[in-house]
Amino acid sequence: MNSTARLMLRQHRPPGIDTLHYTARRGLASVSDPRHRAMVTSVLSSGLVDRMIALNETFDPPVDLTQARADAGVLNSEFAAFGVAVPDATTAHVTLMRALMVPIADDALALAVDRIWVFTTRIDDVCCRDLAEAEAVLRGGMLPEVPASSPNARYIRHMFNEIARFCDPTFLAVFKTFFYNAMTGVVMEAEFAPEASDKIDSDFVRVFNGFSQFWFVSLQFTDPCLNAHRDRAFWSAALSSCVTFLNDANDVLSFYKEAVDGEDFIASRIYRRSVSENIPYLAAYRRCLDSGLAAYHRILDLATDEQRPHLDRYMRGFTYWHFHCRRYRWHDIYPGLTPIDI
Repeated sequence: MNSTARLMLRQHRPPGIDTLHYTARRGLASVSDPRHRAMVTSVLSSGLVDRMIALNETFDPPVDLTQARADAGVLNSEFAAFGVAVPDATTAHVTLMRALMVPIADDALALAVDRIWVFTTRIDDVCCRDLAEAEAVLRGGMLPEVPASSPNARYIRHMFNEIARFCDPTFLAVFKTFFYNAMTGVVMEAEFAPEASDKIDSDFVRVFNGFSQFWFVSLQFTDPCLNAHRDRAFWSAALSSCVTFLNDANDVLSFYKEAVDGEDFIASRIYRRSVSENIPYLAAYRRCLDSGLAAYHRILDLATDEQRPHLDRYMRGFTYWHFHCRRYRWHDIYPGLTPIDI
């Protein structure tokens, strides 16, 4: 990092096959379930992860670390004042993620977007494990006559009130809809059977869950060429692929962290597809990766020349952040992937 707080993102080439085998053994010791360990091993041995790392070898955008750190400090104090529990690490990780993917020159707008990104990440983690809280959040947001019954629900009202200053009312209404659609997905996903024996349409539920519409359309804050009101046609055409990209990319980039967790692994779409269709985990993984890459190319094809660099940075930044953020533990497998959140 230089004196202007520009984060230097240069990385080493992916490790060779000998290093991969050595470090994979070390990293796989953290996966307690031997069946899951074998699935992870099959993916690592395939070289697919190495190729994903190589795709971002030249990714080196400027990142405003000063702004990200300042916003993290403000938000940690704000969370404490509202009585909501957000780990400091989550705040640090996600403010850096936003700065990497969605650069915003206006400090007040950057804070408003950081607030939403950080708290949405946290509430997703909380509600996936606490169905009653997910229901309370839905009631607090969708039933204005019902008082917000939890600190989380009250904070969500606050974060939308703060972003309202930076967008037109129609976009704000859509933005809120995307958020609460995702909370509905959390409630539906709670009904999944752990052994994937249920008849719930997981792909349908996955379109709701994950906050992908909500995450992607926030890119409209980075440049006027992506303004959702001015260029509604682009977003209408691209949003399906945007959802596919974020869902698929998150699945293929999170699988090692999820395998270490154990519970998250069996709830993941790749695992459930492997079990329900009786296909090898690697085949399900490869299908998800291919789908995500196809969505990436379709989004760029739909974009104008002016929009394309912003969209490309957003999607490549998403991939890069997963590989270099300690939250996803890839340094356990690939020591050459220097963490950026130190």
